[in-house]
Amino acid sequence: MKFFVQIVVFLISSLLSSSQVYAEQSNKLTGNLKIISIYQIEDEISAGFDFFTSQKNHKCGGKPSNRYRSYSDHKETTNRKFQLILAALNHQHKVTIKPLGCEGRAMLVDYIGISS
Repeated sequence: MKFFVQIVVFLISSLLSSSQVYAEQSNKLTGNLKIISIYQIEDEISAGFDFFTSQKNHKCGGKPSNRYRSYSDHKETTNRKFQLILAALNHQHKVTIKPLGCEGRAMLVDYIGISS
């Protein structure tokens, strides 16, 4: 019985520490991402978009993934973010993002920046 309690305590502490590591990682900027494609999520004015990078840099959905998702409550902001990603794709610039968390296999993105 004592061994069972030790295993339960170990599993709970492991879960708590791994979620804290993920929370710390999600607040950091991720840079040097090469964009390989962009997809519109829905056919609406305020729809967000997904973009994909050349490397799988996060594990949303439990598996390595290269899918990122951007939404905004303001269509002008969504359009500016889309234009940044499109420019990065067309001119082969690198992208820096600030992740917000996971949505399925996609990493939700807050901040988007590009550099040459």
